[in-house]
This record gives sequence, structure tokens and C-alpha cells, in this order.
Amino acid sequence: MTNVIIFDIIQKDGYNLQKLVDAFENHLQDTTQGIIINEYNANFLKATYWHKKMQRGYRFNLEKKDFDEIEEEVVTVVDFGIQIQDKKLLVFGNKQMAQRIITLISIASGNAYSITEFVINIERLVRKICKETNVVLTKMRLADITIEKGVMVNCSVKLLAQDDPRELALKYIKNIMVIAFRLEGTEANITVYKSGKFSISKVAEDEKDELIESIVRIVR
Repeated sequence: MTNVIIFDIIQKDGYNLQKLVDAFENHLQDTTQGIIINEYNANFLKATYWHKKMQRGYRFNLEKKDFDEIEEEVVTVVDFGIQIQDKKLLVFGNKQMAQRIITLISIASGNAYSITEFVINIERLVRKICKETNVVLTKMRLADITIEKGVMVNCSVKLLAQDDPRELALKYIKNIMVIAFRLEGTEANITVYKSGKFSISKVAEDEKDELIESIVRIVR
């Protein structure tokens, strides 16, 4: 599973993605981190952020029959994308990496972008996907379901096994903590959490862009 964090991003007048790309190339001289531009035009940018650090660890030495302390270089790589028309920045990683990317964008552009985290309202999202004909609901996790007076439980529901998964999801919409679904024609599961984050299962590279566009359209 890959965590995806969505941010609202607003580009200031007089600035564009070409200037941002040029700024990345001209101003990022740090040997511990950097950005690789994969593809871009006036409306979107696809890039990869990398961060390098030295990490201490232990490796078993057969001759000594003991562990040696070692220091090795670890490189973390995270993809991200900017969609100007939708005013969205997507980061495929954790919040720490997302914050590093946001900081680099702000420094390189001279604060030409306003970036704030996009909060997903799960109730509104469930109502929306229940109206979508190309969405297949697969699973949900519920909290505080009353089974008898004074007794409440949490449970998981396999929606694919239900006669009417949309009706069931709408019935318990206020109790949904996690909802999982997929788009028809794809095998990737999209899981949305009440906390506002979502994740996607492994997806083929040639399907990734279309899937991302569909997700942005659904959650915006």
C-alpha cells in the first residue's frame, strides 16, 4: 500500500511551473536531497524527491560470530505531482517527506505557492462515491455500532459480499472509520480513512496517472 497525502496548492499570478522547474535546477545544490523532474507542462508536474542520510546498523560477522556496527547510506525516494487546474499537490509518502517537499517548493519558488493540507470529509466522500456508477465498494470499518442497550462494537464489513453495499454504507455513514473501493477497470484498491488520509494498493505504472486523476476528481 502507498500512502497518498493531498494538499491544496495555489500558484501566485505571474509564476508558473516552468519557473518552478528552472528554480529546482538552479537552486538545489544540496548533496543530501534533490528533486528529479519526470514530466511537466503548463498544467501539471510529475517529479521525484530523494533524501539521503547515513544510518547506523548491525551486521552479523560469521568469522567473529558477533555483530559489527556499520554505517551505510540510505536513500528514500518519494513521488509527487502538482495539478494546477485542480489546485492539488499529491505526495506519495508520509507527512515527514511531504513537509520536506513543501519546504523545497517554498524555498525554490520564493514562496510563490500557498500550500495547505486538504482534509477529506469521509461522510461527503461516501455519499459521492455511492452515486458514481464506476465505483465498486469493497470494504468498510465501522465504530460504535449498538448491538443492544449499553453495548457497542467495532466491526469490519466486506461490502462485496452484500446484496446492496451502497445502501448499507449510507445506512451506517456516521459510523464509518474506513471505506475501501476501487474503480471499474482497475485492480487497485483505494482506502480512505476518517483521519483524512488515503492509500492505494500497488498499481501498474501505465494506470497510475488515470487513477490519480480519478481520485482527485472524486475527493475534490
